[in-house]
Amino acid sequence: MKDSKLNVLKNLFSSSSEKMAIVDEKLNILWSNADGLSNKLNRADFYDVSKDEYSVLTDQLSESGIIADFPVKTEKVLKYETDQVICTVNVLPVFDDTDSKNLEGYVITFYSFFNEIEKHINSPFTVVLKKFLRMLRNTVSEVVFNTGLIDQRLEDLEEYDLIAKNANINMILNNALSSCANFEEVFIYGADDFNIMLSNASEFITDLMHFVEHSARKQGVKITYKIEDDIYLKVDYARFMVAVMNLISNGIKYNLSEHKQVFVEFKKSESCAFLIVTDNGMGISNDSVYKIFEPFSNVNKTGMRESLGLSLVKKFVDKFGGGITFKTDNSGTSFVLKLPCAEDIDIDKVNVPNTDYFKGTYSPIDIYLLKAIRDENLD
Repeated sequence: MKDSKLNVLKNLFSSSSEKMAIVDEKLNILWSNADGLSNKLNRADFYDVSKDEYSVLTDQLSESGIIADFPVKTEKVLKYETDQVICTVNVLPVFDDTDSKNLEGYVITFYSFFNEIEKHINSPFTVVLKKFLRMLRNTVSEVVFNTGLIDQRLEDLEEYDLIAKNANINMILNNALSSCANFEEVFIYGADDFNIMLSNASEFITDLMHFVEHSARKQGVKITYKIEDDIYLKVDYARFMVAVMNLISNGIKYNLSEHKQVFVEFKKSESCAFLIVTDNGMGISNDSVYKIFEPFSNVNKTGMRESLGLSLVKKFVDKFGGGITFKTDNSGTSFVLKLPCAEDIDIDKVNVPNTDYFKGTYSPIDIYLLKAIRDENLD
């Protein structure tokens, strides 16, 4: 690509809020405002998700779809996936001004899942989808409640084969419930719709862990915790609960140990609070560690289905000025969630978060735990 054209394109896109790259016809990066890209993009990392040609040779297939054909002659939306990132990209071909058949390169725009939701949060489609998810969640909750009543009756009749079949139905329903719950979280972040309050986070986490421990014990999972007193945070506590439950759920779901255990610690160091969730599972595979916080990335060695959980945890800490790190090996994984503590506490301005939704049949706690505690053969 000629320097004059490159300069024109750089001036045109340098002020864009989107992550972009200008590349030549061989996908060498000539300019980019996106961090973490190598000097050259790999063609095999681009997938054409619009195609449905699954009769082609297996070496052309991937888990993400069909590898995209290059050169791209017209503007196209593709999926881009590496160990570091999964996103949608818009590929705009750039041609020679004097010969429209001579391809000089591409302007590539990277769109994250959450950015796309934020852009279209008030669109008619999104409004309808939000209503549909709420209706679906309410309907499935009623069905799950009734299957619980059926279980009680089947147990009285000693119909154990039917109880096992009913358990499979319950698993599918609970997967649907947790998926609805996580997508509702996505819409909350997209709309920037938060209920932020100053509260004693130690008391909140203690109450949460009391209910988690009780629910998990019924499923044969050991939950232990250690909570340091009087740690104050200014966050949305409903979002905090979802972040914690996703970490605990993952610690159970991706755990093939005979005796599953999760330890939760909440403590303060200097001006920051640390919530640490440690499991005794099998760890995270080396080829997955770089993309575990990406939406729909698969972090499990056994190929369990993809989810939004850890991406929501990352959105939570990003929103409230924190960060998240992890350590993993064959003996388990430990996630460390860091948040800034509230300073200069005025006790008159401290609120008590509503924890009524912790209680009752199929609370958010049960939704996340029942999804996590599953028969591995179902996947």
